[in-house]
Amino acid sequence: MLSFATLTAAQNNDLAAVAEVIEATESRVSVLADKAARRMAPHGGARLADYRDEFAQVGRVAVWEALSRFTDDNVEAFFRYIYTTIEATLKDAVRSERNGAAGADENAVKVFASMMEAADGNPFEAEKLAQTIPPKGKRLSAERANAARLAWQGAVSIDKVTSAESADANGSLADILSVTDEEPNIVRPKVGMGQVIIAADVLKRYTPMPADADTREAFLDALELASTGCTTPADVEALEDAVKVPSDPQTRRYVMDAMAVLRSAVSTATEGALTEDLMTATDDRMADAREKHARVNDCLESMGAAQRDVLKHSFGINGALDFGWGDGCDMEGIAAFLGMTEPNVKAHRAKGRKAFAKRYIAVVALDKPALAAVLEGAAAANLTNKGRK
Repeated sequence: MLSFATLTAAQNNDLAAVAEVIEATESRVSVLADKAARRMAPHGGARLADYRDEFAQVGRVAVWEALSRFTDDNVEAFFRYIYTTIEATLKDAVRSERNGAAGADENAVKVFASMMEAADGNPFEAEKLAQTIPPKGKRLSAERANAARLAWQGAVSIDKVTSAESADANGSLADILSVTDEEPNIVRPKVGMGQVIIAADVLKRYTPMPADADTREAFLDALELASTGCTTPADVEALEDAVKVPSDPQTRRYVMDAMAVLRSAVSTATEGALTEDLMTATDDRMADAREKHARVNDCLESMGAAQRDVLKHSFGINGALDFGWGDGCDMEGIAAFLGMTEPNVKAHRAKGRKAFAKRYIAVVALDKPALAAVLEGAAAANLTNKGRK
């Protein structure tokens, strides 16, 4: 089992320790590389093995590069960080391999449209439902569901105002992302808590960690506060001092846009407090998501420990180490982590998903009976052997 001492040695460029880290993450790299390869060559063939080898190497490089960025103090946090990094890196590699040509095909849009009614017209909810409710063969991948939602919503002009009630209330998207200097007395547009959280996530992903210890501490403290949807002028100033703008043009734009959003957040807030008048549609969606997360956690807590642990670590719920599920599952890794055999993991996962579905549907039925009926039908079709119990 990988130790924290080995991690520290690897961060100090100890080659033997780096090799041990690579070996400890190899099973997850292999699973995700195979999953990425099958996106490029879904019908197999000669190219599948080539893609698998190529993406495996990309994943190993991602592990090596992420070592220097890891700042936590335990091995489980490292694996959680590394697995997320590998998955995100390989998704980017697939998109790059496709030359950015991925879009919404006609069938994906039709499936998405059918989910809009079940989602009460919420396109973000419909995007999630399109990945689970349709029968096998019709179900959309995360990428196709996202592309279908974007196609359904259409392009948003950068000059579109951010408030439907008043064209002059919040300015345009271009105003929010503006990085030009302004006079101190000019009030910038307001932004919501959701945009602050997204900006913090962008900075976490694309900003190099400061080398100086004091600067790094101030940087991490400011990001932690922004991740909750709040920030202050002092924290934004600390970020401006600590953030090193990347040289890559695309990444540089992401970082500069994120900083512009944070500046806008504090320019109209008293001591950084984002009150209700700053709330946007993004915040409403996030509040809905928090409610769903609480519902999921309540259902999981009512289940047996073995089934609950397998499900949490299959889907990365509530910060649990995510080993994946289905074709993307690191079965060897999750079995070793939970101290179970692989057949036991499979059995607990199958029974746990059915038990969770019954509990979740019962809770949803209390205030959304129509959606509960759709979920019940989907569970009956997807969680049984060809419809048999």
